[in-house]
Amino acid sequence: MNLLQSTRAFPLAVLVAAVLLRFGLVAGGGQYFHFDEARHERAIWIYTSLWRGDTAPLRAVAAMPEHGLFPWVGVGVTAVQHLVAQATAHGDWSRPENVAATTGIGAAVLSLFSALNLLLAWRLARVLGATHPEANAALLLMAVSNTAFYHARFLLPYDCAIAAVLVALLLVATRPTLGRTVAGGVVLGFAYHLYNGYWYVVPLAWGALVGIGRGQTPLRNRAIVGGVGVAAGGILPVAVGVAAGGDEFLAAMRDFSRSATQGAFAEGWSLPWEYAWHSEGMMGLLLAGVLIWAGGDAWRERRRMPGWGWGSLAVLAGGYALLVLFSVGLERIVVYARTLKPMVVPACLLGGWALARVVEKSGRLGPAVVAAVALGGALRLAPHFAQTFPREVEAAVTRQFGIPKRTLSVTGAIYLPSRRPVTRPDLLLVDAQNLFPIAGRRPVPAGRTLLRVEHPLAYLPLQYEGYSPRERALLRSADLSIRLLQLERPAEVPDDLPASERYQPSR
Repeated sequence: MNLLQSTRAFPLAVLVAAVLLRFGLVAGGGQYFHFDEARHERAIWIYTSLWRGDTAPLRAVAAMPEHGLFPWVGVGVTAVQHLVAQATAHGDWSRPENVAATTGIGAAVLSLFSALNLLLAWRLARVLGATHPEANAALLLMAVSNTAFYHARFLLPYDCAIAAVLVALLLVATRPTLGRTVAGGVVLGFAYHLYNGYWYVVPLAWGALVGIGRGQTPLRNRAIVGGVGVAAGGILPVAVGVAAGGDEFLAAMRDFSRSATQGAFAEGWSLPWEYAWHSEGMMGLLLAGVLIWAGGDAWRERRRMPGWGWGSLAVLAGGYALLVLFSVGLERIVVYARTLKPMVVPACLLGGWALARVVEKSGRLGPAVVAAVALGGALRLAPHFAQTFPREVEAAVTRQFGIPKRTLSVTGAIYLPSRRPVTRPDLLLVDAQNLFPIAGRRPVPAGRTLLRVEHPLAYLPLQYEGYSPRERALLRSADLSIRLLQLERPAEVPDDLPASERYQPSR
């Protein structure tokens, strides 16, 4: 039996499993590990203020250009979070601590975008002409993709931006009229404002919008109306921002557009490959092998790859070319791990075509091939459920020991001091936060280790989020652990990291 031929049971099972896995991932904590997650606080600010009848944050947030539409998605997420919180002991949101206590609920709601992307990609494959085995194979590959998975625990805009791109493509692919092409362009423009880091996806998806309607209306008309839609979707949020913030909005937008410079421009050509290896590992190599085999088999049998397969390949090549051009060539935008996340979709669509051929050719071994892919993916995702993050470690330490002193084992990092006074001056908590950027190493005061937990940055894919090669080398040579020390000389250790060893924005 070829499991990939299932029209309903297989995709439904994969999607249900994807949702449950993401809920389980969120339940393990990790929210607010990334500094960028602080932008989700804008959504909470809007919602809680409106709940009290205060509309002032509406204008204030509208005047903030960074990923400007994400806070408004977050308002909806926060509303669901508040609703679900009524079934818990933390339903009284007049107390700020109850909002914080239900963060996991909000993260679980937001993680549904990650699962939604699987459904949207599967539907897109079917609308573009993929057979059930091909679409199901693409769905399976995306479900076991580590790159498509692990960001789901964080309060970040990546997945909802990708969802908007897929919705834009589906609008046109379902019925490629000029009106739908305009609508798809508008949604695509909005996708950029959900997460500005996916700037390069906009021209690629616009090209796809134009190509999808081939044979329906003249190419020139599709290109024009699609471009008009993209421009409208891109300009409208800016117009609202200018109305709310005036010249300050434009200045902030200009400064933010020049801020993607952490890391190294020169490795824009190599980072995608290095990151893909560390993120996908042997599953990535397996996918590459399947593609090579399927391509060779199709050539021997004189069977052409479908148009949507060539389109996926073109998007992958075009995306890589744009990233290399703007990083290595123009030195304008550094490539980060998160930058590559949208490329999972075309890679899995292309891989779905290849995997379906392998399963078909395997005959009775087809179910074993599918099972092997699922098992390999499960093993790749499993370590995420054992990760422990600083926020959870610090909460556990506070409950058991009180509030210790804090420090970092690196210099130059953005430091997050405790808001509460130290109650255990004999204890020192080391590296209980994200470590970025990194200027150098600093010695940790002597003491007996009471607790040691591996730091999340020991997970190599996270080291490709804005770190330079030198910084990655420092991370890999350091003792990357969160530690609680019983100090030998408590009086000689300050309560917090000295200001001279913290991040200095003016540098």
